[in-house]
Amino acid sequence: MREHIKESLSSFFIITALINIAMFVLGTIYRPEQRFGYEVFIYPPLNAALSCIPHLVMFSKKELTIKQVIIRKTIQLVLIIAIMLAFIMGDSGFDAKVAAGISVSVVIIFIAVHIIQWYLDLRTAEKMTEDLKTYLAKSETSV
Repeated sequence: MREHIKESLSSFFIITALINIAMFVLGTIYRPEQRFGYEVFIYPPLNAALSCIPHLVMFSKKELTIKQVIIRKTIQLVLIIAIMLAFIMGDSGFDAKVAAGISVSVVIIFIAVHIIQWYLDLRTAEKMTEDLKTYLAKSETSV
């Protein structure tokens, strides 16, 4: 469980950074004339926290098959899109163009987060492998 929370925190910070980029791009496209105050700075971490909820709720202690992981990730993506659309468009009314932009942004961010996490995990695994090789080489020379 501790590892799952650590992974969720890592996702939170990656998502926050990517949401900032997505807000800039979507804002530039759909509302270039709009300006904000300081209160807008709370939305990226709030959106990231909301996006992490499906990941936290769908935690499983058992090892999942590839099919189960794909189904779970698909459900998570659909839930994140629904949460973001409800949160962002809930009080301002539905606009199909904006909804499409938000949905595409969520999919891109979802994929980017998984690629970034995969890369970080790969680097960690490579470091652990090198450390293990060094340890084994030292233990062979001491025998």
